[in-house]
Amino acid sequence: MASRSKNRRNTPLIVYCSQTDNTRRVAEAMASPLAAELVSIEQLKDYQLRGRSLIGLGSGVYWLRLERRIVDLAAKIPDGCRVFIFSTSGWRGRVLADFFQSELAKKLAQYHVDLIGKWHCPGHDRQPLFKWLQISRGRPNEDDIADARAFAASLKTV
Repeated sequence: MASRSKNRRNTPLIVYCSQTDNTRRVAEAMASPLAAELVSIEQLKDYQLRGRSLIGLGSGVYWLRLERRIVDLAAKIPDGCRVFIFSTSGWRGRVLADFFQSELAKKLAQYHVDLIGKWHCPGHDRQPLFKWLQISRGRPNEDDIADARAFAASLKTV
C-alpha cells in the first residue's frame, strides 16, 4: 500500500472538465510531457487526489466561469501540493483569462497549496448563443497545443 501512495506522489494528475473537447485536447497535450495521469471531473474519485505532489486543474469557460466542480475541487487538494490551472474559452486575451481563472486561484490561496502556473488559450465557442458567431473557430490549433506542451514541460523545473 505504501508503494502505491509513493507511486501516486511521483505521478502528476490532471483533472479537467470539457464540454466541447477543447479543454480535453489541451489536457491531453499537457499530460504527455509530464507523464501525468489524466482524468475527467466526471470520472474522478477522491482517492486519486491523495498523495499527489503536482495537480493540474483545467476547465472550459462556461458563462464567464470555470466549471463549478473544478473550482470546488480546490478544497480537496492535498496540503503542500503544487497546482497549475489551465482553461479554454471563446474569448481571447490575458486579462479575460485572469478574470476567468481568478475564482479558482483565490480558492486555492485559502489552502496550503502552491499555485505554480496558469495557462489559457482560445477555444472554439460552440455554446448555442455564440455558435453562429464562430468565435475562436479552429482553436485550439496546433500552435496552441504545442504551447500547452511547452507550458507543461516548464512545470517540471518549478
